[in-house]
Amino acid sequence: MPVPDASGRSGAPRELLRDRVYTRLKDAILTGVLLPGERLDEAELRGWLGVSGTPIRQALHTLSLEGLVQTAPQSHSAVIAPRPEQALETLQTIGVLLAGATLLAVPSLDADERSAIAAQIDEVVAQLGGGDVPAITRSAEALFTSILLSCPNPVLLELIARAAPSLSYHVSMAYQGLPAELRDLAHGYEALKAALENGDDREAIVATKRIFGVPHPTA
Repeated sequence: MPVPDASGRSGAPRELLRDRVYTRLKDAILTGVLLPGERLDEAELRGWLGVSGTPIRQALHTLSLEGLVQTAPQSHSAVIAPRPEQALETLQTIGVLLAGATLLAVPSLDADERSAIAAQIDEVVAQLGGGDVPAITRSAEALFTSILLSCPNPVLLELIARAAPSLSYHVSMAYQGLPAELRDLAHGYEALKAALENGDDREAIVATKRIFGVPHPTA
């Protein structure tokens, strides 16, 4: 197991140790320092993080609830290995959340905001042409973050903030499990750009669903 820089050790209050350990482990998983399927040995983690086993076990429990770590009773913990056959369902889950936020956000976007988001869509399309999945993910996250800034529903925003990192990780790690047509997303993003520029908010929602493989009723 790789041993990242331990310079983050500090004399943080004991009640904050669980949160600090959780954050460092989550960041290590999401950035690929800890790889899918990698065993999380408690002794090694204690040496890396400089803490006792209790906050480590608490953090691993939270990460297991978030779908980033898998644990088994009387056994070891490991970084979860996303399953390609679940990639579409995971992508659709992201799409349902973001389509809801987009539905609430787009009516309040002014012309300048729509233009700025359109430019971000161009960046996503450019990254799609390059085929670099992490770069595509980063540019798409930046795009939808801009849309979320105009969403007036704090409950939905909190739900997305909690769920999105794990869902995005699962899709990015199991990308090849998506149907071929969902790997060519440029048309969906271009439709979203056109809808925003034309002020067609209904079509913007339809395009968002299309991007994430969410069926949209035609009637």
